[in-house]
Amino acid sequence: MKSFLSLGMGRSGVTLEAPRPASGVLRHQDEEALAKLWVDIAKAEAGCIRVIEEVGRYREAIRSTQEAEERLIKELGGSGLAATNFELRRVSDEYLSVILEMREKSESVGGAVQEVLGDPLRDYHAQYEHLDTLRRRRDAQLATLHKIQDKLDRLKIKGKRTTDVVVERDSALKQLRQINTQLLAEAGRFHALRLPLLQPCLQALVQTQVDYYGTANATFTSQVEASRGAHLIPASQYEDTIAKHLGTIRDLKIVAT
Repeated sequence: MKSFLSLGMGRSGVTLEAPRPASGVLRHQDEEALAKLWVDIAKAEAGCIRVIEEVGRYREAIRSTQEAEERLIKELGGSGLAATNFELRRVSDEYLSVILEMREKSESVGGAVQEVLGDPLRDYHAQYEHLDTLRRRRDAQLATLHKIQDKLDRLKIKGKRTTDVVVERDSALKQLRQINTQLLAEAGRFHALRLPLLQPCLQALVQTQVDYYGTANATFTSQVEASRGAHLIPASQYEDTIAKHLGTIRDLKIVAT
């Protein structure tokens, strides 16, 4: 399956391959433990993929929203309606000031996502590269052992001397067991790193989102209150005026398209 590290947050092209089965070659307990651990890693990886995909969509949504609001204000300000309607032009100018104030915050969200998720995941990726190298060594050693065993079986069938091949087979099996033991330990450490690494990253991401929406709410609220005070009109009349302007905006062709 694809790794979350290949989804734009880390280096690309990484795949999460399971070790080749070695039933009848390695101890059943070791083989079962490695298989179970790899299933757990794959499940956790699938969850990380979903998180990263959602984070990517969130980052794109923030960028698209900012661009859409700036485009709307630009089109509205350049329309003939705004040129002839003083109230609409004043509302547009006020809204523009809020949008421009939010631009820096919107841009910082993308950078924050990379900082709190992308950079830590690159460090985590380095751990996986070592693990994958070890996994490939184990699979290669297993293939070597199978070749030696096939050679030994052919010699036995032909009734030829097998002493040297038996020694070679036993040596290859010993090396395979050593690599498998190391892989099991390294895979366990790799999997154990995930929670302490990702938990503070996700907490930082949530804090970034809270900061963004808090700033947006405070900025828009402040602008509305300032605008209401500047016009010195009752709240109900102000709301009716804003609703009328919004209705006019919705009727514009650029909004309909």
